[in-house]
Amino acid sequence: MARSPGMAQALARSPGLLISTVLTCMVGALLPPLPGLTLFVGGLALTAVLCAGGLERPAVRLLGGARVLSEEEAAELAPAIALLCQKGLGPPAVELYARDGEVGISAGAAGRRSVVVSAGLLQAAQMGQLPADQAAGVIAAAVGWIRLGQTRFDVAVELWTIPWHLVRAVALAIAKTVGWLPLTQFAWQIRFVVAAVAVAQSVADGRIAAGAVVAAFIALTYLAPRWQSQWDMRSQDDSDRFVTDHELGDPLARFLRRCPPEPRTLQRIHRLTGPLARPSLALVVSEP
Repeated sequence: MARSPGMAQALARSPGLLISTVLTCMVGALLPPLPGLTLFVGGLALTAVLCAGGLERPAVRLLGGARVLSEEEAAELAPAIALLCQKGLGPPAVELYARDGEVGISAGAAGRRSVVVSAGLLQAAQMGQLPADQAAGVIAAAVGWIRLGQTRFDVAVELWTIPWHLVRAVALAIAKTVGWLPLTQFAWQIRFVVAAVAVAQSVADGRIAAGAVVAAFIALTYLAPRWQSQWDMRSQDDSDRFVTDHELGDPLARFLRRCPPEPRTLQRIHRLTGPLARPSLALVVSEP
């Protein structure tokens, strides 16, 4: 039985939300009562405001590292924006931001009306390396995420999962530091064996709750990446269909043909353009 889009999104978001909630409660318990309560209730209230669509502009700029387009950048994107407006996909229905430091050509969605384009896209448009229709196709794919409601609560989730992102950054830094040690990668690959031993030892010592926590954590290290990948692919497929419905599938497919021919990219090109019409041979019988 296939999972519904809502279930797929919930599974993808649940690990970060769960871990962040546990970490917030743990830190709050270590603080004095008033600061701890203020931290939890204040964060919860701000998250609720973001869920309702409030404070999206400052949140996108602060949490997403985005900025407003300069006049020169807006002028370079004007042809693409005009094409998007013709399809009902441009400003003021959506607001465009830029993110410095991203070399690749891409556009991402955030919240209910924010599209963040990469510095690589802006540079390619300024250098004449990215035609206006292809730039519009790339941006339209991000608009599709917004119109389909796939990013409606992402800004709020990004705020609430700050503890999870911090822990993840520390874990990645530690992994890079010890990654050169012998058998480190092998130990990570067989972590289920280590977890099984730890769980068995915890149960034998009567610490069933500790064993359950260890088992759940190890299970999430396997399941969370899979859930996130499934949600990303499902959302991208729906967004590609949205772009095709708004007659920007061909420009987006032409842009994707410039990318490395990975299997996923080829699947998207096929979805955006449809199967190629190939000539078929037929026997022609002539009258004698």
